[in-house]
Amino acid sequence: MKGFRTAAVAGVIALGVSAIVATPAQAHGRPVLQQLPMPASGLCADVDAPTTLNLSGVASGGWTRAWAQWTNGGQGGNVCSRTLVRNNSTGRYQVQS
Repeated sequence: MKGFRTAAVAGVIALGVSAIVATPAQAHGRPVLQQLPMPASGLCADVDAPTTLNLSGVASGGWTRAWAQWTNGGQGGNVCSRTLVRNNSTGRYQVQS
């Protein structure tokens, strides 16, 4: 799997291709969009995401197929995507359902 990159854009953190990781403090309680390249299997259930993407201890998983322009050298294509939201009662992030 290629690396990933996070970038804050309009209050959302999106992933691209390099290695920079956002922390919960950088997200400031805003929703966090995470995207990774589609695994060779073509199944988002097979995503092997780095644990650094699990902000404030959110469980791995919750990945769904999406389309993004950044993948395939900017040509676009299928990626695995999830959005993390802050649960105000616990102060922790969770996968948006």
